[in-house]
Amino acid sequence: MIKVDMWYEDSHTEADKIDVTFYPNDGKYRGNIYKGGKMIGDYVCNNSIELEKTFSQLHFNW
Repeated sequence: MIKVDMWYEDSHTEADKIDVTFYPNDGKYRGNIYKGGKMIGDYVCNNSIELEKTFSQLHFNW
């Protein structure tokens, strides 16, 4: 499950950066979505593979 909340008219596929924080108490990944240095949304996800698939345009270096 991933929930993406875009704050403007952008799409998550336009993101050029995200930040990722893992919260072990509930097993969720949370972070903000960026485009051109501006924060344009946020997300919550419970699976790192789904996170990589959703933001496939980005490179993940776990």
